[in-house]
Amino acid sequence: MSSDSYASLTERLLADFEHRHRLSVITGIIRDCRTQLAGVTPAALPELLERLARQRLSDLAPTTTPNPPRLNKH
Repeated sequence: MSSDSYASLTERLLADFEHRHRLSVITGIIRDCRTQLAGVTPAALPELLERLARQRLSDLAPTTTPNPPRLNKH
């Protein structure tokens, strides 16, 4: 996976989980999942990594001080 793919994955997961988890937790989960998927074929890695990371983040109890909601600036 390219660094752009990791950045895109991080952005998607942050958008979905920032109300529950800090960025550091989300990136740590992505890193751990990537390590656990070390034997997966490169073609399957992006989808499996995202699915596993989403499941882990869903299962993880919320952090005590999540990121504040983003304010849309027009």
